[in-house]
Amino acid sequence: MTDLTGYVTINSKDAWTEYFAFLCEDKMDDNFNFEELQKPLEMKEYTTVEFRERDGEELPDELPSPRYKARDVTLYIAVYASTLLEYNTRRAAFMEAIRAGWVNLKVKDLPATYRFYYKGATDAKVITDVTGTTIGRWKVKFREPKPGV
Repeated sequence: MTDLTGYVTINSKDAWTEYFAFLCEDKMDDNFNFEELQKPLEMKEYTTVEFRERDGEELPDELPSPRYKARDVTLYIAVYASTLLEYNTRRAAFMEAIRAGWVNLKVKDLPATYRFYYKGATDAKVITDVTGTTIGRWKVKFREPKPGV
């Protein structure tokens, strides 16, 4: 397995060295995780006033700075281990870390650090080869309450 040290950090801990966890994709040549992290933010609507006696709606001449809605982000996560027992231990430690509160996620090739909280996860799909090497993959859903901040 390729050394993925420094690729993803979670709360200032390297995901690979701490949990042997990494972002993975569903299919070869897919960019789902990057697309999720970089999807455009949705703007909140401006406060408007509507009068029955006037057409349309009223807005101030100078619009306030844009503000963004909270968003959900789903990421594919995988954990690598030499045995099924080691995999279960690492996965449990990883899940405990992301469920404990704020998740500050940093991906090496992206400029932002994302501040999430855990919302849920799918069941893991686990593969063990004849040597006992085990990799499990699942989707984790996070909420980013203040995106772009």
